[in-house]
Amino acid sequence: MSDPNKYTIGWICAIRTEFVAAQTFFDEKHDGLETSAHCDNNNYALGQIGKHYVVMAVMPESEYGITTAATVAKDMLRSFSNIRFGLMVGIGGGAPSVKHDIRLGDVVVNTRGVFQYDYGRETQGRPFETTGSLNKPPQLLLIAINALGSQYELEGHQLNERIETALRQYPRLRKKYSRPSSETDRLFQSDIVHPDLPGECVDLCRSGFKSLVDLGLRDDQEDDPAIHYGLIASANQVMKNALVRDSLAAVKNVLCFEMEAAGLANHFPCVVIRGICDYSDSHKNDKWQGFASMAAAAYAKDLIYKILPSKVEAETPVKEILTSINDTAIATNNAVMNMASDYRNDKILRWLSPADYTSNANLAREHRHPGTGTWFLNSPLFQDWKSGLYKNLWLYGLVGCGKTVLSTSILDDLLSSDKHTTIAFFFDFNDPRKQNPDDLLRSLAAQLYQTGSKAAKELDNLFASCNNGHEKPDTRALSACIDTMMQAAEPIFIIIDALDECTKILQMLQWLECSTSNKAQILITGRPEEELKTGLFRLFGKENCTSLDKKAIDADIWSYVNSELKTRPSFIDMKLSLAVLNLIRDKIGNGADGMFRWASCQLDVLAGSLSPRDIKKALESLPKNLDETYKLTEAMEVLATNIDTDPPGFCPDGRLFKTHNILRYCPSLIVITEHRRWLGMVEELHLAHFSVKEYLLKQDELDLTYSSIAITRTCVVYLGAYGDIWDSATKVLTMVSYAAEYWTEHAIYAEKSDDTTRSIIGFLRDEKKFRRWTELYHDPGRYQSERPSSKGSRLYYACLCNLREVAKCLVAQGDDVNAKSGSYVTPLQAAISRGNLEVVQLLLQKGADVNVKGGIFTHPLITASALGHSEIVPLLLSRGVDIEASDHVYGTSLQAASRHGYLKVVQCLLENRAEVNTRSSRYLNTALHAAAEFGWPEVVQLLIENGANIHSTNKLSETALHSACYRHGSLEALQLLLENGADVNAASEIMGSALQRATIRGSLGTMQLLLDNGADINMMCGPNGSALYAALLNRRQEAVQFLLDNAADPNTQHPKYGTPLHLALAKRFSTAAQMLQNRGACDNERGEGPFHSTGPRLRPSDVIMKWCLERD
Repeated sequence: MSDPNKYTIGWICAIRTEFVAAQTFFDEKHDGLETSAHCDNNNYALGQIGKHYVVMAVMPESEYGITTAATVAKDMLRSFSNIRFGLMVGIGGGAPSVKHDIRLGDVVVNTRGVFQYDYGRETQGRPFETTGSLNKPPQLLLIAINALGSQYELEGHQLNERIETALRQYPRLRKKYSRPSSETDRLFQSDIVHPDLPGECVDLCRSGFKSLVDLGLRDDQEDDPAIHYGLIASANQVMKNALVRDSLAAVKNVLCFEMEAAGLANHFPCVVIRGICDYSDSHKNDKWQGFASMAAAAYAKDLIYKILPSKVEAETPVKEILTSINDTAIATNNAVMNMASDYRNDKILRWLSPADYTSNANLAREHRHPGTGTWFLNSPLFQDWKSGLYKNLWLYGLVGCGKTVLSTSILDDLLSSDKHTTIAFFFDFNDPRKQNPDDLLRSLAAQLYQTGSKAAKELDNLFASCNNGHEKPDTRALSACIDTMMQAAEPIFIIIDALDECTKILQMLQWLECSTSNKAQILITGRPEEELKTGLFRLFGKENCTSLDKKAIDADIWSYVNSELKTRPSFIDMKLSLAVLNLIRDKIGNGADGMFRWASCQLDVLAGSLSPRDIKKALESLPKNLDETYKLTEAMEVLATNIDTDPPGFCPDGRLFKTHNILRYCPSLIVITEHRRWLGMVEELHLAHFSVKEYLLKQDELDLTYSSIAITRTCVVYLGAYGDIWDSATKVLTMVSYAAEYWTEHAIYAEKSDDTTRSIIGFLRDEKKFRRWTELYHDPGRYQSERPSSKGSRLYYACLCNLREVAKCLVAQGDDVNAKSGSYVTPLQAAISRGNLEVVQLLLQKGADVNVKGGIFTHPLITASALGHSEIVPLLLSRGVDIEASDHVYGTSLQAASRHGYLKVVQCLLENRAEVNTRSSRYLNTALHAAAEFGWPEVVQLLIENGANIHSTNKLSETALHSACYRHGSLEALQLLLENGADVNAASEIMGSALQRATIRGSLGTMQLLLDNGADINMMCGPNGSALYAALLNRRQEAVQFLLDNAADPNTQHPKYGTPLHLALAKRFSTAAQMLQNRGACDNERGEGPFHSTGPRLRPSDVIMKWCLERD
């Protein structure tokens, strides 16, 4: 029997994979303990590493996070009182950046402590402020880390060799724990979010040149895996947001994200060691968990070897450091309770994904001259509106008069007071996330939620009704929720800027009409477009719609011009005479006619003048308005690509030295703005003002066809001309990614030109140019050695890119219509994916194989059905396609169409005798399962009318009724199934009853409908037991209350979980425990209190125990 007092190093793992990996690095294994301390629920592995006695523990299955880690550590100290320090070893998510080249399989060691990134506070109008920062490792470990790092730097590490040795000793682990192929190490761009669709991430997300980050190869002199030292971020949730990851990496220099360390760092002297298994984004990658666990464990073993046993013995036992054995768990539980609202806030924000209005406000503040807009803030009109005399205001003015700057001044005035809530939204023609009513609603909802008022509960309810955030709220539901929130959060001011830049004015007017019933006061700015004038005059009343005072604006403009002449460096350097200065003040300051934008453009022109004579000449011929201003500064050709030479070509010598030099060609038309991406701040080119867009759209040269021809020819020439400098082109030619990715989008419209079509075919026929383009289009060349072995044919790409005229020409020239290559396998499937009926017809006429298998959708008919191409499906059927062909994801074509609700396609397939009850796909679903799960009542009705077996079960023993209660199901579909005889109490051994399914989802409406139709609320089936147990296991507070209100038995017994009260306590679900106790819940059949039973299987934490004893 092992002596627990010999063990001085505690090694804690979060999951089984980590625990298995850790045990392979014991030099000698010891027998387990015969007995453990009272209340110690841990599972241990004991052994030696070098001369050190090490005890390893793993957290309970499916329980992760800060509190669990603290509880495991606490229990370890009960049985092993001589522990001196701990190692938290396992996997984590990487935070790659310019500073830190972090790859999958690398190891991160915390030397700066643990950063609790979801422990902080929200302040309106400001970014989230983190306040949690926990202790760094003890000095003994830091010295050992430094010594080991020095050894690695001098000699290199032997981690791969150690891992190989361990795998030879345990060969059955090789498949799961070996290093995966480098092709699976994919870092997606931060703005690429994994969609909620079936299929592999590489197929769904890797859509072109811009989707992946080029990481390059590590050379022979670099360690691989690499070891990184610094700050680790910890929270009670998995980091799956690449934008938040990048922000924390840039601001806090975070290297890694994980879920357990914060539970130990402040109370348990330890070091955190993490193998990187993913990139902390939405792209799940389980393939690297085994190797990452091995890499972290191998490093941990090396680190232990660097520590002298005598140094360990000299350290004070951890148990003596803590004031009591409960300090770790209690302190951490208290911290978690304080952070609870912040966790919820983060979930809400990720669910809504609101646009950040503050970026517009901050830009306006940068351009705002001190004192601008004071005249309005001091006006009786604004003061009366603030006091509530007027409920709504519309301030309108012509383009370029400074409305956005004024909106920001109004916003700042309102934010200076804490007597009311102020929220805002800025419509922006340059930002697609700020252009429609749904964008506004998501932003307003998020801002109201962050105020921490009672209104937040309404959004929590909507979040729960949307499958706990797994589904997006529709506009109607979000609008109703915001209306209720505003009723609960009075007084409230709403500022809406540039309403004229909204793309759906009618919807906005409808929302405003509904919003006039609530207690919020709304102020809107915008141009007096006819649709807005008519609508807002009716909604607000003509007396509450006012034109901005041109004289007051002119005074602001004169002050602005005068300030620019005194402070802008270019004017200061000119040392202009008083006479010239006065001339500028008079011509521009007094001649703007209420147009801030006009004055700014003229100053930009004058700032580039070379002499006083140039200034005077410019002032003598000032443009009358913005259109004339833009015409004077218009620049049609600034690129080094010339499409009019013979032959056309690209000359690198014609490129501009600096990015900002492009502004000199057209300073009034464009601006360069900075945006945060994974590599840090990147520059983007935008139109300078909404008026620029309007001006350009008036020009004949910007007709869609004309401009598409010009862009297509430019991109094709550009891509074809740099071939001789391939090795360096992707590094120095920044336009190459755009040209490679998007020229085909412009070519769709440019095909109207025969010359352009011939140019495209010439480009595709050039083997060298074609292959290099496809390398860029399909693969960003992350590794120089990684080149796809199967590239598509020219015809394949023409079909994939929807170039119908090009495809016709290639077919006419004899290209093989059945050539197999590419992600859709054949030109036919590529054409089907784009819904191009004309090209599909052409390919079929030329002998395309209608039953070819392979590719993303595996079969042409499944492709057409899954994408809802109702004209292509009958065409394929007329050509003898196999109507019962199936794949692993969708099943048959009928199932694919049913899943997506394509009623016409379902009708067509049924009319052509598709088998309605086929069981296929991964879970052996029927078409009725698919339609019910995704909530398509019309499809459900049609399938039932055509003989669908309503009682058919899938691989999980679930009927369609179960499916209707899960994820996207609708009440209408559920009602149809019940009306047609579905068994409301059908039980699945794996998933339980339909009521349990609805409970897990948290859909109270679905639960009520099931109960109204005879569902047994106390039926015990499946692993969850009853619906009440399902609600407790999934922490569905409202569902628990609903079930208890509907007579759910609070005193049932489950063989694994005990009573419902036992389960609530074990899950630390204190609110539910209170509900159960209020309903007379006991913890066993004898009716005893919750702590009188002899050893429940799941023990409550000390905090919950204290809470319950106070109420016993």
